[in-house]
Amino acid sequence: MTLQEKKKIFHDWAYGLFIHYGVYSVYGNGEWKMFLERLDPKEYFEKALPHFHPTYEMGHYWAELAKRFAMRYAVLTTRHHEGYFIGDDVIRGFVDGCREYDLGIGLYYSVADWSDPDYCGGPANAENWERFVQKTHRQIRQIMTDYGQIDYLFYDACPPGDLWRLMELHKEIRAMQPGLLVSRCNGPDNDLKSCERHTSGSPDDIWETCDSLNGAWSYNPHDTDWRTPKNVVKLLSTNRHNGGNLLLSIGPKADGSFQPEVFEVLDKVGDWVRANEEALFDVEPHPFSYHDREISTSKGNNAYFRLERNYGPEKRIVGIGNKVNRVTWLVSGEEIRFEQVKDVVTLFDMPIEKPDDLPLMIKFELDGEPVGIPNPMQPNMKVKFEGE
Repeated sequence: MTLQEKKKIFHDWAYGLFIHYGVYSVYGNGEWKMFLERLDPKEYFEKALPHFHPTYEMGHYWAELAKRFAMRYAVLTTRHHEGYFIGDDVIRGFVDGCREYDLGIGLYYSVADWSDPDYCGGPANAENWERFVQKTHRQIRQIMTDYGQIDYLFYDACPPGDLWRLMELHKEIRAMQPGLLVSRCNGPDNDLKSCERHTSGSPDDIWETCDSLNGAWSYNPHDTDWRTPKNVVKLLSTNRHNGGNLLLSIGPKADGSFQPEVFEVLDKVGDWVRANEEALFDVEPHPFSYHDREISTSKGNNAYFRLERNYGPEKRIVGIGNKVNRVTWLVSGEEIRFEQVKDVVTLFDMPIEKPDDLPLMIKFELDGEPVGIPNPMQPNMKVKFEGE
């Protein structure tokens, strides 16, 4: 499989589960606790490790949940900045579960390690830094060799690539893992962008937004700022319109279980995703070159719109350069009465959007692949200078 083919597969996954799990899950106060509170690593681990018992069953359960929530890939933190490698059993359970449920397999690895004096001392002490680099290479080689085919390696907190011999390591691991996709390595060998809590929208790259279901990446019972199902659905569908994925993080408790809010939100999102999957997976982004000013995707001669700004019984969708043959509600297939005048399509008998309703999706059947018509109110700012 070529790299371009693998990138297409990644883009088609669309929606993924990000699991933040580590010793910090015992404390339940965020994965940055050691750093922010300047805790002694020895005491930090001694206090928590008796209560930290990752198992094969945990990892498998998280993959099962990704499938339940209608996600198509999953990423597991194998080591966060606290420096504790979570162990073979839970990683193996996760990887096996992903294969069982036909999910893309991603593993996260933080190069930063606050518990390692060799890392904290920086590269000025060449001997100590080399010991840190060799340890890091060993662990990354381990996760790239012990669990079969891995689709996606998600780095975090990486020093500049030349400081930890990134390209030397990648020459090895790409030979072990043909088709592997890499993000956030802080060097020249990235295959995609993973944007932390923001979007990219670059038409020339594959990308994802990595974000969390509440304000915390990992388990934190004090954080009650949960996203609503509507918010998650809008984030996902907006990313698909802009050509990206959504990788959504939830933090298990130390025993591998989740807070009830996780299910209250993501089961509803999962139902919506399954009902509207035709408009989300294996689609082209912004099919009308953004001239429609809507949230839209397409597949062949079909275009899909998330119903936006719906305040009355009529809805105008503009910039459509095709003849529209038919308009239907995506989920029910029921026809929508419409009128087309040039590039303006007016839909009739539209429902009024209510605050808690999940968005409705509309399907346009066109006479060909989508074509966008620019708004004549928008001037062309491209100027041809003399001599060009």
